[in-house]
Amino acid sequence: MKTRISAMICLLCVFSYADLTRAEDPYNQRVADPYALSPDPPNMSSGTIEPYLSFMAGVAIPFSQDATFRNGDVERNIDYQMKQSIGGNAGIWFPTRNKLLGFDLGTEITGFVWYPDIACCRNGVNGTLNADGSFEGTTTEIQGIYIGANFLIRRPMAISEAYPNGRWHPYVGVGVGAHQLAYRPGGARGATFANPLTDQRNTAPAFQALGGVKVHLFKYVAAFAEAKYIQAFHDELGTDRFGASPAPFAGPLTLDLYESSIRTIFVHAGLSIHFDIRP
Repeated sequence: MKTRISAMICLLCVFSYADLTRAEDPYNQRVADPYALSPDPPNMSSGTIEPYLSFMAGVAIPFSQDATFRNGDVERNIDYQMKQSIGGNAGIWFPTRNKLLGFDLGTEITGFVWYPDIACCRNGVNGTLNADGSFEGTTTEIQGIYIGANFLIRRPMAISEAYPNGRWHPYVGVGVGAHQLAYRPGGARGATFANPLTDQRNTAPAFQALGGVKVHLFKYVAAFAEAKYIQAFHDELGTDRFGASPAPFAGPLTLDLYESSIRTIFVHAGLSIHFDIRP
């Protein structure tokens, strides 16, 4: 009897030791808790890159600018109009957060259009005031186009284990690009048989600074609002300065060239589609 009891005690000791050894085995810990040996659970910072596509709309707010004409005349405070603006972005965020004190880096290609027409009726800019008090001239129609590259930095907030890792984030950026203004002086009067539809265009390099906030509405869809500042110098813009253009298609185009630094603030809001690409 004592022999049987001793044998049972020995077996219990063996099983107890085996269970204890198995519990302390790191491999079995990984099976029970796959994150137990990792200081941080896998997330976007551990290798996920995040491409995105954005669509936006808003307004362009041009500053009043001076215009220096070819004959040396300077007209102060040109009245470029605040108009609608639409555009889009295509970019990518990189998993750099653990190396940059909680920040991510990104880059994007951006493009948008707007319509900063010079409002009628400014004497000596897009028409002339007659002796009888009437104004001879029209609005100068302008279309702006910007295409450029931005370099971005963001700070993810409301971080979780699941994507999106950072439910919302503020971001800032800087960039350079091509700033083009297409103009038709004299409005409809600027149309001629030699130039019925095409516009005159001038393209210049531009600097951009921006800042905004993006919030994920769903797993792969986010809403954002951002403000941009763009500055460019153009040396060949045009307007029908004294309202000399004839009736449409009735004569040659009248064009007075000027140069000016153009500064514009854009306020955009939109939606973006994000993609979770894991290594």
